[in-house]
Amino acid sequence: MLTPQKYYIGLATTYHDPAIAVVNFEGTVLFAEASERPLQQKRAFSSAADLREVVRRLLKDRCDPGSEFVVAKPWSRKMQKFMDLMFLLGSASHESIPRRPEQMTKYLLPKDLLFTTLWIQHSAFSLSGGNLADILKTDFRSSRVSYVRVKHHDAHAATACFTSPFTEAACMVIDGQGENGSMSYFAYRDGRLRPVFEFKGSESLGVLYGICTAFCGFNVEKGEEWKVMGLAAYGELDPEVLSALRELVRVDGLSLKYPPLRQIEAWFERMKPKSRSEGMSALDVANLAFTTQFFYAEVMDQLLNNFHQLGISDNLALGGGCGLNSSYNGEITQRTKFKNLHVPSAPSDDGNALGAALLAYYQDHPEAKPQAKIHTPYLGSTMSKKTLENLVAFGRLEKLKHLPETVHQEAARLLAEGKLVGWVQGPAEFGPRALGNRSILADPRPPDMKDKINSLVKFREEFRPFAPSILDEFGEEYFENYQVSPYMERTLKFKESAKKKVPAIVHVNATGRLQSVRREWNPRYYDLIKSFFELTGVPMLLNTSFNIMGKPIIHSVEDAIGLFYTTGLDALILEDYLIEK
Repeated sequence: MLTPQKYYIGLATTYHDPAIAVVNFEGTVLFAEASERPLQQKRAFSSAADLREVVRRLLKDRCDPGSEFVVAKPWSRKMQKFMDLMFLLGSASHESIPRRPEQMTKYLLPKDLLFTTLWIQHSAFSLSGGNLADILKTDFRSSRVSYVRVKHHDAHAATACFTSPFTEAACMVIDGQGENGSMSYFAYRDGRLRPVFEFKGSESLGVLYGICTAFCGFNVEKGEEWKVMGLAAYGELDPEVLSALRELVRVDGLSLKYPPLRQIEAWFERMKPKSRSEGMSALDVANLAFTTQFFYAEVMDQLLNNFHQLGISDNLALGGGCGLNSSYNGEITQRTKFKNLHVPSAPSDDGNALGAALLAYYQDHPEAKPQAKIHTPYLGSTMSKKTLENLVAFGRLEKLKHLPETVHQEAARLLAEGKLVGWVQGPAEFGPRALGNRSILADPRPPDMKDKINSLVKFREEFRPFAPSILDEFGEEYFENYQVSPYMERTLKFKESAKKKVPAIVHVNATGRLQSVRREWNPRYYDLIKSFFELTGVPMLLNTSFNIMGKPIIHSVEDAIGLFYTTGLDALILEDYLIEK
């Protein structure tokens, strides 16, 4: 009798960035996607991770519904009980939540915001998983479902380590907050994670960065911390702000410490005059952004060097929301004693869907080990073939071509002519970066190309840079201290000789958040850039995500067509089809 197959479904159940991932009985990742994509709602706040139609499609297309399913959630049972208690107290009365002022201030969160956060966290956590169980039972007559809980930071660590090219590494997880604190440290060797130290406390570098983001006039709920990174390049160090930050947070080994309550309250008052008020330009607070990033790097240097002293490894796997700080990531191997760095394509809470599923799989298969390699980020949904066929049949598109063998060459020609091209291929990328499957592409040579895209397509702030996708074999020719960056997860400095060649993707501080491209990782995208290189002598393209400001990356054929005809894009490539205006 055949042993039933078993699938491991991970659900990212934080109130922001919910996601779902599927790992099969062999440990292969079949699917991973954030809920914001099908919902087309940025960060999908307080939404279920297992959206009903997504689950139905996954079970039908990627799984055998008659199999056994393990559902893994990346928050512990202790956290679930805490959320249940908060929900019950909040249902009785908003004011019944026990909130000591000192406790709230220690979190650097207003008490009403803390209440709201706990409330919507409970909703997202409790709802996720119910759709999956219901659909298995009602649609497929299956009830063979079991549930496991893993700690939040354990899931982050699993995502970082199990998707790394390392057989051994030191792993740091740092974010806003886990069950007990904002940082955890692990040793990774031969497919196994060992906890080293868990910081227990309310101090949080991630929360502090978010507060400074708000001081700069940006929306933390929308995840606009990366605007601070872009704006920082236009500023310089503000000694008064730096002094205030240093007085607020200090490093103690692998931990952080806050001062007494009265100093925290004084800090808020001290920062008010430095903050952006209504009517001010973002550039007016560029010094605040620069100093925030400077201080973040200073603290991370101390923490990472203290971690390295434990002698675990020269390899660093970095997980948690702070892993999205690409400006600092590119400097880690120069600023600290770590020699190699891996940051997964989805280090933030959406990536915990994958981490939870992988943890559940390896707990069931202790003899198995992850492959030490660069793992593919192309794990999401594909374009509907039926919808694409309907577009061709009924769209009445005058300038439509089917180019199965030469579409990359035609795209390269259009790009070399200065055209703006939407480029959609295969499965979507897992994580916040467009990595050549859901991208808007342009020629990086014209100095005005950045402003052209901002004004005609992206409709976003002028200080935000665009990213280069470069053929990996040319990386050392264009970047100082070149590091392979498969997921656009680190920012490097352009060589002086290269800056004038591609001014559209050189930030004001001479850096670029690059994506290294190899043919084995993404054949069609590689061939496109190579074709562009053969036409122009430049082995890279300007790559930005296929969306407009405030919206997630496109998810469907309809999304792509809608954005194409409501922006200044010149051409759209959907799989093998080229559409021009």
